[in-house]
Amino acid sequence: MLLPEQVQRLVELALAEFAPEWEVTGLCSELSLHNPDHWVSGLGTFGLILRNRQSRSAKVLGWRSGDFRSATYHRGISYRVLEAYADRITDPIRRYFEEIGLVMPGRVSPRGAQATAVRSSINYAG
Repeated sequence: MLLPEQVQRLVELALAEFAPEWEVTGLCSELSLHNPDHWVSGLGTFGLILRNRQSRSAKVLGWRSGDFRSATYHRGISYRVLEAYADRITDPIRRYFEEIGLVMPGRVSPRGAQATAVRSSINYAG
């Protein structure tokens, strides 16, 4: 399982690689299966808020609704997707980014095409 700080760092790295026009704003939080407001992907799902650097539009990950009227709401991101990304298995995170509208299907960013297959320095939390 990953800590929220590790999740946030992995999402930031993946955004820089696949969707550099987006950034994480605010803190990452682990979501609960028992909270009806949370939109989870199973155990170990995390929620974040992303904002487009140019348009300032927002995507809220992990909540079904909220106070951001102009934002779009999407299911949260699973720690398994992020663990795969940490191991340089990029397909799951790329597909998740396609699902939530950060990248177009089949589009590879210039940074993604040049990425080297090196293991992340993120340490797992047990």
